[in-house]
Amino acid sequence: MFGSGFRFRQWIARVLRPGPGVRSAFARRSLVAVSLLVGGCAQSEDPQIVFDGPTMGTYYSVKVARPPQGMSAESLQPQVAKVLDAVVAEISTYDPTSELSRLNRNPSTDWIPISAELYRVVAEGQRISSLTDGAFDITIGPLVNLWGFGPETRPARLPSEQEIAAAKARVGWRKLELRADPPALRKARGDIYIDLSALGEGYGADRVGVWLESQGITDYMVAVAGAIRTRGNNAKGEPWAIAIEEPLPDRRSVHRIIPVSNRALSTSGDYRNFFEENGKRYSHEIDPMTGEPVDRRLGSVTVVDDSAMVADGWATALMVLGDRRGPEAAKAQGLAAYFIVRDTNDQPRGFGSPAFESIMQR
Repeated sequence: MFGSGFRFRQWIARVLRPGPGVRSAFARRSLVAVSLLVGGCAQSEDPQIVFDGPTMGTYYSVKVARPPQGMSAESLQPQVAKVLDAVVAEISTYDPTSELSRLNRNPSTDWIPISAELYRVVAEGQRISSLTDGAFDITIGPLVNLWGFGPETRPARLPSEQEIAAAKARVGWRKLELRADPPALRKARGDIYIDLSALGEGYGADRVGVWLESQGITDYMVAVAGAIRTRGNNAKGEPWAIAIEEPLPDRRSVHRIIPVSNRALSTSGDYRNFFEENGKRYSHEIDPMTGEPVDRRLGSVTVVDDSAMVADGWATALMVLGDRRGPEAAKAQGLAAYFIVRDTNDQPRGFGSPAFESIMQR
């Protein structure tokens, strides 16, 4: 895996417990939704490169198996960091100088030119919104901030009904209009606030993967928190093995290991990023329809797709839809999704969509 079980545990500890004061630049997502198990803990004779580092308020990890001759962690890591820094500069709501932050501050309701990169992420968000009738909504930023899961300090009290109603008035995916050529966006009202947190980690993993492939790398695993992209096989010549956590806030344990090759994966859950008030848990997953955090039996959703960004967005969308509508939507859209619900006594129970079970049988 990483040469020893101890080093693996060190890495997981760093990812699952970021340093003091660190908040995710994409705060709607749990810091880590899945753990990484790369082909078992046995030593491998095949060459591999392993490195990790901070990004977006969490950690990224890269593993390259059978790298081209002359490559090293020292040569790759600075370039990967540049790729991720560029993503932050495009879509972070935590960086006031990012393109998205500037767009959010722009009060114009005329066409606003945007980069092709930002257009791509916003367009994917709008596509998922249309397919979920707004259960997924990138304009949810005012509600995210109101409930204390955005860049602002969490308020000392729960929001009032009047505050929720005022924030909801600024939310609605149909209040955005996109133009592809040249890329531009138009807001129905000037105070629309876009939050791309449910797509950002996957988008970052995809961007790193594309860059690695441009360097001739054919076997790799990239993780940005809970969003993962893979190509080829691990150092043992086997598919990359991804472990899904049990959706339990008081302990960390593996629920299921999924073999993944040439695919991406993302997990969204309500069990890491939440707060409690008067004995009730409030998750960072917010329903645009109610304006409040979801309160359901569904603990986590994992989606497997060709794109980490797409998997990222759909994992959040299915989480918001819940344990009944979520599986129905996954089946209707042909999504490979794995759901973990909490039955009585908070016991986790997992089940996959037809597309998920199909790829697991291959």
